[in-house]
Amino acid sequence: MELYECINFILNSTQNAVHIHFKEKLHPFDVTPIQYSLLKCLWDTDMQTPTQLAQTLQIDTSTVTGLIERMERKKLVTRMYSQEDRRSVLVCLTKEGSALQPGIEQAIQEANLEVTRGIKPAELAKFKRQCTLIKENARRN
Repeated sequence: MELYECINFILNSTQNAVHIHFKEKLHPFDVTPIQYSLLKCLWDTDMQTPTQLAQTLQIDTSTVTGLIERMERKKLVTRMYSQEDRRSVLVCLTKEGSALQPGIEQAIQEANLEVTRGIKPAELAKFKRQCTLIKENARRN
């Protein structure tokens, strides 16, 4: 099989290009694409456990822990520990993290439109379904 025909190469090179584009759009906010994803989870439902965030983002908990630490240093999120059980923690938005929502969501909307330019809505919906099928097939095998 030719390299350029391998689905792994196609998906990886596409993901890299999209990631770079989104990274550039988020640069003015000092937020990376994965940090945006975590913020989006909290904008939708504040006060979640690291495990909940990891499940939603489909990454492992140790990755979320490092992400939370970096975002705490930027004062975008904070951790609240239970008084009864110090192992129980909730991740919460700070005022600074909440304040970024309008600007970042505008940038993300623009980035999505830019990278999907020329693709009709029905084609884009089909593409998303096909990506889901590829992901499910990969997980089954």
